[in-house]
Amino acid sequence: MVTKRSTKLLVAATCLVGLALPATAGAAKSPISVGNNPKMYNERYCEYLFVHTAPDGAGVKLVGDVWNTFGLNKCPAAQWEASDKTALAALFPGTLAVKMNGPRYWIISSAKITWDSRIDPRGGTVRQFPGLKMRFLTSVDVPPAAVAAGGMPPYGETIVNRTTDFTFSRKNPIHELVSPDGKVYAMQAYSQIKDKTLTLSKLRGLGSKLALPAGWKYRTRALKRDLTLRTRGKTVVLQDELEDTYQLEK
Repeated sequence: MVTKRSTKLLVAATCLVGLALPATAGAAKSPISVGNNPKMYNERYCEYLFVHTAPDGAGVKLVGDVWNTFGLNKCPAAQWEASDKTALAALFPGTLAVKMNGPRYWIISSAKITWDSRIDPRGGTVRQFPGLKMRFLTSVDVPPAAVAAGGMPPYGETIVNRTTDFTFSRKNPIHELVSPDGKVYAMQAYSQIKDKTLTLSKLRGLGSKLALPAGWKYRTRALKRDLTLRTRGKTVVLQDELEDTYQLEK
C-alpha cells in the first residue's frame, strides 16, 4: 500500500542517484556509452525526480524517474528557482511527488554511462521542461530499509542501479568519508541544497562542518594516479547531512 509517508521516503532515497552525462537526443539504443567529458569537474547540474507507483508482483512499489540537466545547460538559477512542482507533476499522469535535486557540482573529472534499451528505452531521451531541458537517466526503487527506518538518514547506504565509469583525476584532490569499519566513500558531487554557500574551495575544510557519526572521518587527499570507479549494475552510495553524495570505493 502506497502512503504519503512512503512517498516521502522515496523522494529522500532517489536523490542519491547523482548521475548525468551528455548524449544524443532521442531514445537510447542498446547499449549506448557516453563519456570522457574534460569539463565535468566542478560543473553545475540539477535534477527533477518524478515519484510514481509501478507494478511489483501482485502489488505495487514506489519508483522515482530521474531527469538531469548536465550536458544540456548549467541549470540557470532563475529557471531552477521558478520550477513549479504542481505543473511538473501534471506532465506525467500518476506522479505522486516531484523532488527538486540541486543545484549540484561534479567532483569527478570524467564519466561514462551505458544505457540499455532492453531495461528502459527512455535512457538518454531529452525533453524540454518549462524553462529547462533535461535528459532521462534512470528509475530508482525505494530501498526497503528506508521504509523501516522512516527515511534515508545521513551516512546510510543505499543501492543505485547503474552502469558507469566515474574517473577522478590525479590533478584534483579527492574528498572522502571513511566509516568505522574502514569503508571508503569518494565524493562524486557536492550540493548547495542545504548550504547555498558551499563551494569547491571549501571542501577541504568540510569535515569541521559535518556532524560525523562516532568513528567516521572526513579527509581530503591527493591521488598519485587517476582513480576510476566502475559499476556494472549496482553501486553503493550515501550522503552527508548537506546532501553531498559519495560512492563506495572499497
